[in-house]
Amino acid sequence: MASSSREFPRFALIQLIRMTRHALCMRLETHLDAVLDTFPVDVSSTAPIEIEELRQDTSVFKVDTENSPLLPRGVDVGEVFIVDTVPGMRIACHPHIVGEELESLCLDCSREFVRVLMGLDLLDVSGLAILHILRAGSGYMVSEFLPDGVPVISVRTEYRADGYRSHSDARTIGVSYRDYSSGDSLMDGVDTLLIPDTYATGRSAETALGDLLESGLSPERIVLYGFIAIPALVKLGGFCSDEGIDLFSFSICDIAQLGHNKYDMPLYGLDESLFVSAGEIRCLGSIVDVQTLRAFLPIYVAGLDQPGDWSERQRSLFDGFSSETGDIVGHLRKSVGLVESLREINSGQPWYDDFHDGIALVELGRLRETGREYE
Repeated sequence: MASSSREFPRFALIQLIRMTRHALCMRLETHLDAVLDTFPVDVSSTAPIEIEELRQDTSVFKVDTENSPLLPRGVDVGEVFIVDTVPGMRIACHPHIVGEELESLCLDCSREFVRVLMGLDLLDVSGLAILHILRAGSGYMVSEFLPDGVPVISVRTEYRADGYRSHSDARTIGVSYRDYSSGDSLMDGVDTLLIPDTYATGRSAETALGDLLESGLSPERIVLYGFIAIPALVKLGGFCSDEGIDLFSFSICDIAQLGHNKYDMPLYGLDESLFVSAGEIRCLGSIVDVQTLRAFLPIYVAGLDQPGDWSERQRSLFDGFSSETGDIVGHLRKSVGLVESLREINSGQPWYDDFHDGIALVELGRLRETGREYE
């Protein structure tokens, strides 16, 4: 009898843990259903592909671009993939991650991305070059995992108007710096051009590529990597199609719709910029695998821009002439303002409850704590 009495509390504890886990899973599924019912999230167009040598928690998906309801019909966007990693998800969900911690996560993401390229036979280094669109491109840390001798091309494109979280169609854009110092031998020998960057509208990349092609570069394929929004995918797909270049895109975790400000790239949520400017409610979503969406749910602030102010999250930025430090403190303050605005807008929406608000409050606390560390 003594033995049985000792075993009963342990058995009861195990049962309680199982019941708690089951209840949490059920609650998570309820919120998942609510997100899918409310927002234009496409979880039907991704198919997993098997690639060896990846981490166990890394997943790669091929996107069915012909049937996704979020992509325009009849538009050539090339071959599109999503690379789902835990470090990528942390970057997307947590704007408080900056500086050295961000660099470490970017390295982890890029290591997996390069392994994906190797698994798909897209990494023939004999004809490979990497393009850094300054200032943000190098922050993805892809070049750290490429062999020595792979040439690096640097181009800086700059908008002549607008600013933080404001990318209007009225802006003009031009090339303010270029480094094609490898000369004619580079221009003749590049088969694959790899471009790590953040792609919202795609105008910066289109401008940089146009300048490169005018200078004599004629790659057979272009490989995009980073946070990618649907308008950029469409624009660059059209550009490459017109130039007879094969396009391969690898987006971190999902492929987002774009906010009214032509800047915000949320996984799902309300268009904060449209509400602030016009008082209108618009739901945004993305192309994402359901397992990725499920993993995001407990930590993602609904409506949050995933890459954030990418350049300003970095410790070191090369602008073409010198290195400078990103405005990390400014990024953290602006992120606090965005999350507070999202809480206010989301409050009262039928899908928004203490589950979502708790996520926002946790991120606000981390943003403020990180801000104090940098001030």
